Amino acid sequence: MQKSRVEQAFSDYADIVLRAAWHMTGRMQEAEDCTQEAFLRLLSAPDHMTDAHILPWLIRTAVNLAKDYRKSAEHTRTVSLESDQISLGYTEFTSREESVLSIIMSLPKEVRVPMCLHFVEGYSIDETAEMLHTPRATIASRIRRARIKIKALCTEHHFRKEDAAI
Repeated sequence: MQKSRVEQAFSDYADIVLRAAWHMTGRMQEAEDCTQEAFLRLLSAPDHMTDAHILPWLIRTAVNLAKDYRKSAEHTRTVSLESDQISLGYTEFTSREESVLSIIMSLPKEVRVPMCLHFVEGYSIDETAEMLHTPRATIASRIRRARIKIKALCTEHHFRKEDAAI
């Protein structure tokens, strides 16, 4: 693919791809590595890829790279040096936001990733299913389970109804 198209895709989609990878890995450094690798692979993608297919392709590639990393022997030999607090680069969160974020991150990946793609990134259930190569009914079920779990956990932590409104 042309370098200029990849640069444009990076400026348009890097944050979205990074968030998707982060939801899979739970660690910013791993997510950044997966995002970088996804864009490097985009350079060798065919030029005939349409603009509408670039973002789903990038998300799918980053998610697959994150899965591969989690299965790799390197991952099992490393120890996290991160603190118990959640860190998203340079973003500062209030304690309430960190609590909600920790609730979301406590969800299993198979429900967390589709939920974030649907609610945070704004993709339809069909688009999310296509990106994750998962049947539509499975994605809808996972999103429903994530909503129920988040609402229950927010109630458990005494959040207001607006905090749990997903």
